[in-house]
Amino acid sequence: MSINLLQDEILELLQSIQDHHESPIAVTELLTASMSNNISSLIFGKRLKADNPKRQKLDKLVNEIGRLGEALSWQAFFPWIRAFMSFCNIGDRGKLSKANSELRNFCRKEIEEHERTLDPTNIRDYIDGYLIEIKKRADDPDSTFTKEVLVDMARGFLIAGGDTARVSVEWLVLLCAAFPEVQIKIQKEIDDVIGQERFPTRADYLQMPYTEAVILETNRWKTIAPLNVMRATLKDTELNGYFIPKHSQVLAILYAVHYDKKLWGNDTDVFRPERFLSEDGKRVIKPEYHIPFSIGKRSCPGVPLAEMEVFIYLTAILQKFDVFMPAGKVPDLEGFLGLTFQPKKQEFIFKLRQ
Repeated sequence: MSINLLQDEILELLQSIQDHHESPIAVTELLTASMSNNISSLIFGKRLKADNPKRQKLDKLVNEIGRLGEALSWQAFFPWIRAFMSFCNIGDRGKLSKANSELRNFCRKEIEEHERTLDPTNIRDYIDGYLIEIKKRADDPDSTFTKEVLVDMARGFLIAGGDTARVSVEWLVLLCAAFPEVQIKIQKEIDDVIGQERFPTRADYLQMPYTEAVILETNRWKTIAPLNVMRATLKDTELNGYFIPKHSQVLAILYAVHYDKKLWGNDTDVFRPERFLSEDGKRVIKPEYHIPFSIGKRSCPGVPLAEMEVFIYLTAILQKFDVFMPAGKVPDLEGFLGLTFQPKKQEFIFKLRQ
């Protein structure tokens, strides 16, 4: 994704925040629209203005799938109940299936449009690159590159790609309001490294160890995907002395790793960014058991994009605004589990920095 497209998207978000003139606002909707557009740029090669009907339809579908997914997530642990409710047409599973079907059709139409205008010498986005791979492997009977796989890949990126980064930024905004001393330290690094005029870049990340430590600790303390994604074994497997039969469902509990006192010490319930810093605070120490995006071959493929987005969104917001809770309001640091582990909806005051 072009850094210029990302910058345009963030500048539009900052203007939307400023337009509220320091009145309390909930950032969830603003961040959802902004970050879904980043994924749209990556997949479709274009950003869509907020009043564009395609953008509005896309945001509606993604939000609907997220909402219904949250309501139905518990059924993953009770497959017999899920099967019974599906058979009896009880609950919202039919609505979720319909929303997913509409999103697939949205992606399918975009892919068809890309096919009509495809130029192998000018790859515009992810869809172009994938279509070219399909053509290259057309004579390979074992190829898994197909247009229907591309439809599902695009749909998955839209749902997961925007949501995880958005939730991370939302947690960070909440924590900055809840811990003013953390916010002040991040802003000092912003002032020292970036200044007030230049837009943040990914390269700044390497010179801002405290900001990186805050992001790492947020990803540990509020593990965005605490239960990871359900997997299945394709054959009988043995792991660390444990026998796992073929076709077993396997669920990695990342939360348990991030709260293991043997790894992190007795203060796992405490938000402490310094646990990721050297004693002099100048160097980031990232242990191998920090695994918010899973680990191994099946770890999240979008990590580089997500890390860049989260860092640039956070620094761009705090470069321009101080974040507070509204008068009389106390930050609620509890979350709820849906597709991801999300903060409860609450409002913030964004005041232009002097």
